[in-house]
Amino acid sequence: MRKARRILAAAAAGAMALSMMPMAALAEETTEAASENEPVIDLGDIDFSTWATAKDNGMDLPELPDGTLHITANIPDFNMTSEGTQIQKLWTEAMEHYLGVKVDVTFNRTAWADYRTNEMTLLAAGSVADANTYSQGPSAIVEYGDDGVVLNLADYKDYIKYYWDYVDGHPNGRAVASTADGNMYYFMDGMNNEDNIQGAQSFTSFAYRFDVLQKLGLQPATTLDEFTQLCADLKAKIDDGTLDSDYVLFNSDSNYAFYRGFVGIFHTWDTLYWNGTEWAFGPIEDNFREMLKYLNQLYAAGYIDPEFATADGNTETEKATTGKVLICPTLWSGMAASWNTAVGDDSDIQWGLAYLPENPTYGTAWKWGSKLPGKSLNTNMGIYISGDTEYPEYMVAMIDYQYSDEMTTLLNWGIEGKTYTVDSDGKKTYVDAIAKSDNPSNTSGELGLMASAVCRTGIPFTPQNFSAMLQVASLPEPWWSASDGYFESKYWIESDRQGGADSVSPYDRPAVTNLDVDQSTAKAQLQTACETYAKEEAIKFITGEYDPNDDAAWESYVEGVKSQSDEDFDDTLQMLDDNSVTDEEESTAE
Repeated sequence: MRKARRILAAAAAGAMALSMMPMAALAEETTEAASENEPVIDLGDIDFSTWATAKDNGMDLPELPDGTLHITANIPDFNMTSEGTQIQKLWTEAMEHYLGVKVDVTFNRTAWADYRTNEMTLLAAGSVADANTYSQGPSAIVEYGDDGVVLNLADYKDYIKYYWDYVDGHPNGRAVASTADGNMYYFMDGMNNEDNIQGAQSFTSFAYRFDVLQKLGLQPATTLDEFTQLCADLKAKIDDGTLDSDYVLFNSDSNYAFYRGFVGIFHTWDTLYWNGTEWAFGPIEDNFREMLKYLNQLYAAGYIDPEFATADGNTETEKATTGKVLICPTLWSGMAASWNTAVGDDSDIQWGLAYLPENPTYGTAWKWGSKLPGKSLNTNMGIYISGDTEYPEYMVAMIDYQYSDEMTTLLNWGIEGKTYTVDSDGKKTYVDAIAKSDNPSNTSGELGLMASAVCRTGIPFTPQNFSAMLQVASLPEPWWSASDGYFESKYWIESDRQGGADSVSPYDRPAVTNLDVDQSTAKAQLQTACETYAKEEAIKFITGEYDPNDDAAWESYVEGVKSQSDEDFDDTLQMLDDNSVTDEEESTAE
């Protein structure tokens, strides 16, 4: 029975983690061999004599029989493998200096997609290495830690120095890094957002046909009323033959619920989420119903392409690049730019972006996926250590050192004077050989730099530097704002600048839930079965098959959503609230 619960929880955790992975801007979906081209920069050797050591940090590491740490590591490879790169070589040398021994790592590399598919199966079978990349979230690993399959890091806190900077930078602080019992079963993936850019990469803007708006003397909408009027104006131009288009609004891909582009405008969400004070299920909230009423009005007026729930991405891209549609509310960073590239220089079609229009009832629209400022954690990803590792002190110290500024600078930026420069204000900039290459992401990836967003060096998941990533892995796109008009900028930057602090959704800053396996399974059903049902049925309110103004129809829908859970739906929400901890509550308890 216990094994069955493990498998169910693992499957649910995998589904949740997959749903949270980026699908465009920072693609890590497939693995390709590293480029065989000679790297543009020879990094040479580094003098590590001034770098930190574990001994200097007061760590007493045991003596090794042959002076060498022999370990294995199960890791994924991403678009480019780190094997053989110059930065991976320097990672080994830096680790040897820090630990004071030779380091011999046997890397068991698997393509990212395959790694994620088999990850929990290997863990359940106990087929783990000394160090293991992990991507299934906090709830899926607890039982393996309790059973001793996974090392309890809390027993080796004397060997942790640098990780705490990232833990304490998270909104929920140390509550997020440990269980209710104080156990720690994996180092969570870190991100250093040193410029505090709280932008996002998707569902933060609408894409508009800039060429059409400029031709007609119109502009993107800043409020929901303006958006409604803009749709009406564009529809009138389609009807009188001024515009050779079929519909005003379309969906970029039927895999995305069309309403995903609007939920933030109505301050709700399309799944289970933390609303700032408690756990809520967005698709049954009053705000969500209000949004469906609005979308039903747009559909009834003929503004929305009827294929919004059925056409795949290829079909929708064809519409976008042949002028058949005018506004897209569901897109990721890079989509507008890719459509512009696809139409070519001979076409007048130009897609551009503007921040979500504001609903005056709720204020600034929430955006999805806002980056945390400073040093913080991605709680779904990380590294765990085998409970049977021969030298746990070395393993903990090794993984912890990957969170040091020395190591994260090396892995993300490289070497000062060779791969980056520093100005008088301390701002780092990649050298022209990287920044001005034909493909900065690939060029930096060939060196093994993690900011490339196509290569993860060391033992993933090692912390990335967001400012570095923006320089090489994010490209400018056309944007518009009421204050600046038309210009070019990067999605992450503009979604922060135009959205501001009020645009950060509480969805992105949830409380920590300390759940057992059965509780995690109950939670997962709200995020899978209940959400799937809601997605299928909510469409019918948009198209008018169900009347969103009919209370009986709405109540029937809500009951249908709740019935998808094996456990009592309302009891599950209450259970989540009862088991939630915030940083403030943790501090009070201490």
